[in-house]
Amino acid sequence: MEFKNPFTKAGFWFKGNIHTHTKNSDGRLSPEEIVRMYKENKYDFLFLTDHNKITECKISFKDFIVIEGVEFNKNNFHILGLNLNKIFSIENLTLQEIINKINSSGGFTVICHPYWSAIKSQEILNLSNFLGIEIYNNTCEQSKGKGYSLVHWDEILQENRKIWGFAVDDTHFLSGENQENDIFGGFIMVKAPLLNKKEICNSIKEGFFYSSTGVFIENLEIANNKIKIQFSPSVLVDFIGYGATGVRFSKKEEITYAEYEIKGNEKYIRIEITDKNNKKAWTNPIFL
Repeated sequence: MEFKNPFTKAGFWFKGNIHTHTKNSDGRLSPEEIVRMYKENKYDFLFLTDHNKITECKISFKDFIVIEGVEFNKNNFHILGLNLNKIFSIENLTLQEIINKINSSGGFTVICHPYWSAIKSQEILNLSNFLGIEIYNNTCEQSKGKGYSLVHWDEILQENRKIWGFAVDDTHFLSGENQENDIFGGFIMVKAPLLNKKEICNSIKEGFFYSSTGVFIENLEIANNKIKIQFSPSVLVDFIGYGATGVRFSKKEEITYAEYEIKGNEKYIRIEITDKNNKKAWTNPIFL
């Protein structure tokens, strides 16, 4: 079994968003305005990821960190290069070369909103050395109803690829007459010893986090071939594995605990929790 359990790691929980836009590309707010909004809404860190450029923020807070990144656009692929300090040209690079360049520059890579981008799982499987994909993108959900890329995640996991799943805002601070604002909808909870760039990035790369749109996971234990999980009041818990393996755990009333006995043929198990308002949380996969 292989699983980086954030609940057994020493440290503290930090809330953050890894996909954010400002006026420097196609967002509506300045870097300082968007950073202040996340800080005031009890986030601990934020990645600024404008399209094809590095954005810096001119304000700083003692208990909030801003980390640089870029959203690279290549064909129908959008790729996050996170923890990047310098931009580079992608004009003559293939998708794989972009990923390799991000990694060699000290950053890490997340594939953006596959469903919204009309990317097939096989196209992603043709790539390597990326950290994960966006399994929920709030902007894509609020604007087009295409925020979830969970089938992509499972199809990639079923090919024995070990990748993480990220819930993000992709904030542009856009809203319309018939749609909600795209801010504060998708986030990750990271377990790290300290709130600084190095420790947050290390924990993300190692998988010491879970993703959420509003459900909070309180504990996760694996012992005696059983997975036991505790969470904020919810109505559904899905233990999802390869193909038809796994099970749905549900009650008519709200629940805060569920467990699953590992059968051994699941290949991987990821846990998805849903509350009565359709808010969700996702663990990273437990690989068997």
